[in-house]
Amino acid sequence: MISNPSRGSLPLLFLGLGFAVLMGMAAALGRPAFLAPFVGLIGLLVLFVIPARLAFWSILVVSMVLVGPVMYFAKLDSARWVPPLLTLALYVPLAAFVLRPKKPTMDAGWPLWLFILAMFVVVAVCSTALSSPMVGEVAVASRAYFAFWSVALALAVGMLGPRDMALAWKALLVCAVIQLPVALYQYLVVAKASSRLSPWDAVVGTFPGNMEGGGASHGMGIFLLIAMAAVLSLWRTRQIHRGLAILVLLSILGSLGLSEVKAAVLLVPVVFALVYYRELLQRPALSVGAVLISVALMGTLLLVYENTFYANRGMTLSGKMPTSPLEAVKNQLNPEEVHSRSEGGGVVVSRAARMADWWQRSVRYGDPFHALLGYGIGATQISSIGTGELVRQFPYPLDMTSTNVLLWETGVIGHVLLMAVLVLAGMNCAGSARSPLVPVEHKALLEAAAAGLMIYAITLPYSNFALRAAPSQFLMVFMLGYSAYWWRVVRLGSLIRAAGPALAPQDGSENNTKTDMARKHATPRYLHG
Repeated sequence: MISNPSRGSLPLLFLGLGFAVLMGMAAALGRPAFLAPFVGLIGLLVLFVIPARLAFWSILVVSMVLVGPVMYFAKLDSARWVPPLLTLALYVPLAAFVLRPKKPTMDAGWPLWLFILAMFVVVAVCSTALSSPMVGEVAVASRAYFAFWSVALALAVGMLGPRDMALAWKALLVCAVIQLPVALYQYLVVAKASSRLSPWDAVVGTFPGNMEGGGASHGMGIFLLIAMAAVLSLWRTRQIHRGLAILVLLSILGSLGLSEVKAAVLLVPVVFALVYYRELLQRPALSVGAVLISVALMGTLLLVYENTFYANRGMTLSGKMPTSPLEAVKNQLNPEEVHSRSEGGGVVVSRAARMADWWQRSVRYGDPFHALLGYGIGATQISSIGTGELVRQFPYPLDMTSTNVLLWETGVIGHVLLMAVLVLAGMNCAGSARSPLVPVEHKALLEAAAAGLMIYAITLPYSNFALRAAPSQFLMVFMLGYSAYWWRVVRLGSLIRAAGPALAPQDGSENNTKTDMARKHATPRYLHG
């Protein structure tokens, strides 16, 4: 027997019945467009109740493991939209979390880089509004400029706790190991069957790409470097088993050896230096040993590249066979390296030549507005939804590097602001790692995040993965949110210590229940444990 519904549930019951009737009437009309508002409303309601942990892990798994293989093996390019749509959807539970009623607590404040990030978004919006943007190109560019920041903000406000963040780092190390078997298949099967001059470009691991034209191998290489920094930091603080650390490091080196990512290999000593910089004065022997090991690894990988990738195949920008990977790097640093492509047509332009071209058009010829603010987001983007206004004006792609994208779309101001965000957040990580309030495991991971954010900053002129590849975008915002979370923890601890006399008992007793309760309520709930 069904009991009578309570008075409070009757309005909800009638509302649900009315919604179902209207949705049924819309479906009966046979027009899918009429159902769109109802589906969107249902999706919006689901977003308000979805657990933050589920949303975060969905974004991590889809971005790092699923979207790349779907694009690569299933040749479904539209799959690149899934991670940004998930991160855009995260703004809904994020807003609900921030706006929910809370007990008065002591405010920890926010790191400076978050305000600089807000300035970066404002510059991008203003630059776009002043450049008569097209809807399509703005929609495409939103994947890089607006979507993924929700992950950083969600971590910063405490939607996830330290345990989830530590588990996320471990999941990233698992992803680093997964790169090896995937890269091995791509090298032995896909690349061997390719007739391109550089078939090894098809080795991208689980990062986005395609079998014929390559993909985000640069992003995979930088991700492996950050995973290497995490393993070294955990190993140094004895937070990881030696055998597991060796397994992860060997997997990383194997993937780097198969993918031919020269810049990533050249940055191996930089990773070691960023991880072991504190031992430079305290334990110089260890520092020297670490540097020697890193240089040996770099030299070994470059030797493998020379004997494997440059012995029989490969072309420099001038159309001649390169003799070594270092010669290929030298060509990219030559501002005069421009030649017509014999394979597929078009023009091949070195990274330095692209920068020189921007300087000549925007600065030398006197275009201060576009030099400072750019042409608006999406101006360099090539997409079936919307192509940027600058694409047809140049014989070569403008979005080869993040620096090129930022300079053309947001100008010098936008580029400087984003670089400042990465550098300041990295410095915050290094500072938080020295605090006694941070557990040892997270101290090690903060040092890895500091190294990773610095690497992102210095590789903006190298490739476009920070703004184009979903796994790289997720990794960047994850480290930024991780930095903000622990900065707030350390900052709040300092404020509580500074407020100690105000919270101290007047009678001089050390164990005072009221004082302990005051300290507890001065700390936001998400910062406990």
